[in-house]
Amino acid sequence: MKRIIKIGLAGALLTTVFTAGAYAATVAPKVFVHGNTIQSSATPKLIDGSVYVPLRAISDGLGANIQWDNKSKTVYVNSDPKFDGESDSVSYVNERNLAFNWVMAYDERRREDVFALNASGFKTDIYNESFPSGTYNMGTIVEMQPVDHDANSLTVRIVQRVTAEDDYNVKIENWKFTFEGTDKIKSVLVVPKSTQYLDRYTLFPGTSFGM
Repeated sequence: MKRIIKIGLAGALLTTVFTAGAYAATVAPKVFVHGNTIQSSATPKLIDGSVYVPLRAISDGLGANIQWDNKSKTVYVNSDPKFDGESDSVSYVNERNLAFNWVMAYDERRREDVFALNASGFKTDIYNESFPSGTYNMGTIVEMQPVDHDANSLTVRIVQRVTAEDDYNVKIENWKFTFEGTDKIKSVLVVPKSTQYLDRYTLFPGTSFGM
């Protein structure tokens, strides 16, 4: 169920993040999202007491999809440019619940519950044929959020607190679910180039992972 968010484009600097107050105009502000420094080709700027940063940098940091329509001069954030009405809410809710149930069962290593949701010929690159039954990165998914939905598919953004790797502490990636009927999942595949590795991730005020 998507709604269009239209934001007029005014050069490269689009989003007002906060009122800077006492910051000197000559100081380039630093921007953090989930405790991680945001890198951008355009430096954040302080203008008349407010800090402006590129919309894409913030969207990427939050895992939001962003598209630019040059013809209509419109920015779409987690929105479908071809949107022409509400999607089927019943279908969306059912597919979201199937996907979330699969993720929770996988994260808790409930093998029978995972397999019960899999359609015949199920495909995935999340785990191999020998489904993990031990404690390797078990119970580590701390957040999941639908980020895209179309006919018979749903993409979910997964935030995982990694415990069995040395190079990073948090992994974020998008998993695309496709469905068969109303009660089976045909495939769960990682969306190419969606994986991010972070040192930390702030889930909500007072709770951070990977510090």
